[in-house]
This record gives sequence, structure tokens and C-alpha cells, in this order.
Amino acid sequence: MIRKILFLDIDGVIAVEASNYQLSEHKQKLLGEIIKQTNCEIVISSSWRKQTVLETQMYFEQKGFDYVHRIVGITIRAYHHLNNSKIHLSIPRGVEIKQWLDTNIHSNNGKDFKKLKSGKDFTYCILDDDDSDMLLEHKNNFIKTDTTMGLSINELNKVINILNNNLV
Repeated sequence: MIRKILFLDIDGVIAVEASNYQLSEHKQKLLGEIIKQTNCEIVISSSWRKQTVLETQMYFEQKGFDYVHRIVGITIRAYHHLNNSKIHLSIPRGVEIKQWLDTNIHSNNGKDFKKLKSGKDFTYCILDDDDSDMLLEHKNNFIKTDTTMGLSINELNKVINILNNNLV
């Protein structure tokens, strides 16, 4: 069975202006339709993520997230403060997503440890309202939402197509 991973941002996707940037029930229902039609796992790539998957799950449960049981990962926070100075080095979110894929998508059947192939062994989609810090290699797996409106039927269908390995 092919593994399907949804990298999920929260603000501007399922927490929108109309819900005072809290989790929107309507947007969560749309997310639920994606899950229903793809059986995808969720990796949180949002600033809402905490230090560990468990802490993130607990936080999302407190916030009323309907799909806590689908959260299987979080992306790293790949930024550093240099020498306790005021210099801040920000790493693009696309790099954090690439690191998660490189670290977590593999097969270990017996002695054979191999990297799985996108499209054949797994599919992934990035759902975010900001494309400014994504990598070029993610362009066919990225769906951008409107920051104020969030997830809509249009994006929902595109995400489903990507995760189910159909052409967008």
C-alpha cells in the first residue's frame, strides 16, 4: 500500500480570519474529506507545532482538532540564533519538509534499508497559504490556499488528486 502524507500548515488553511484564526469547523470538515478520500497521514509543518509529536498531538487535542489520531509527525524547526547574537538565520519551510521526507520515508525489510520513491512508494502534498519558502522540487506537490479564506473545495480536490497519484 502506498503511503500518503499531508504536510499541513494551520494559519490560512484551517484557522482563518472568519474563525478569528482558531480552528474552523467548516475547514476541518473539508480536511476530513481529504482524509476520507486518501487515507493520508498528517505531518504538521505549521508554527503551531510543538517540540515533539506527542506534545503537538496534545496541543491540537486541546485546540479541538478533529484528526489528532492522524498526526504522525512534525517538521523540524530549522533555525538557529548565532552565538547568542541578534543574528537570526531562518531556514525555509521547504527545507524542513525535505528533511522530514529524507529522514522518514524509507523501507527497512530485513537488512535492506532503501529510500522509497515518490509517486511509486509514497505520495505527499503540502497544503499551505505561503509559497515563498518552498523548494522548487515541491512545486508539483504544493497547493496554496488563500490566506484569509483558507481551504476550499478547489484546493481539496487538488490535494486529493496529488495524494491519490492523479494528475492535477
